[in-house]
Amino acid sequence: MTTNSLPVVACPQCGRPNGTHRTTCLFCGQPLRIPGQESQALPNLRNAEDIEPGYNVIFLPGNPPAPNAVEEVAAVGRLTPEQAAALLASPAPVPIARATTPHDATLLTQRLARSGLRTLILSDAQLSPLHPPRRARALVAAGDFLEAWGTDQAMLLRLSWNEVSLVVFGVLRFRQVLARESTARRAKAEREELYTADEEVAVIDLFGPTLATHLRIRADGFDYSCLGAQRGLLAAENHTRLGDWLLASLPSMAVVNRDFYALARVLDPIWGLTKASRRQPFKRAGIGKVSAETTEYVDNERQFTCFARSLFFTVRPA
Repeated sequence: MTTNSLPVVACPQCGRPNGTHRTTCLFCGQPLRIPGQESQALPNLRNAEDIEPGYNVIFLPGNPPAPNAVEEVAAVGRLTPEQAAALLASPAPVPIARATTPHDATLLTQRLARSGLRTLILSDAQLSPLHPPRRARALVAAGDFLEAWGTDQAMLLRLSWNEVSLVVFGVLRFRQVLARESTARRAKAEREELYTADEEVAVIDLFGPTLATHLRIRADGFDYSCLGAQRGLLAAENHTRLGDWLLASLPSMAVVNRDFYALARVLDPIWGLTKASRRQPFKRAGIGKVSAETTEYVDNERQFTCFARSLFFTVRPA
């Protein structure tokens, strides 16, 4: 079946025509299976900023990939060759695509397997990026147990040291930009940045046996009394010492990962930064001119949450 000389295929559910490069119907979402052309079909992907549910194809480093792996990842993942090469060079599991449906994700893994790439599909429902972990405000070593306290006693979490299976070190980055947009009659809109503030906060994520025991320790707003005499005056120094204190108490089988510092920028095409803005109403700024101030917020907290939880499913001891 063709339309305007372009090859199309009818959807088995709604009957509408779709291009043969598609894997699901553009109109109803029904999977499309075209005999003999499965290897040519391109999966439907989510944009990095898209908060719609998706299915993450995680690359598992291991055996050397085939010579064409970079080109294949770039093609199916809508990436540049440089972005694809950076992902495949990662020492830790990383996402190489975020598909819209399980069918698209499965098709993508099958194509990548022909290039010698081992992958795993993790859904957004599993990673729950919009539900951050509980934040620990203080830690107490109580014999064979680690007690994590939140803002109130009801948030107490008690873990056996042997239950801590994964520790992920990272950094949260926050940016706030105050900008003014001005518009005059028959003139192009102008934008002026009035104020920019950047903040970085070191974090340590701890995982017990389930995601319900996922804890986040931020360098700011934490009580470092557990360090005893080693407690200093600066939060940055105390946070480093806290990491050493934790590692000295963990079982030998616990996995420790520090790769996020180097991989944060590499993850951007798949797990993008979280962006939000708040705009004030326009007001007069002179004869025939109006202006409005906009505050823009950008952070990588959702990105780090996805990275840490993907490690929970891929590298921690069973």
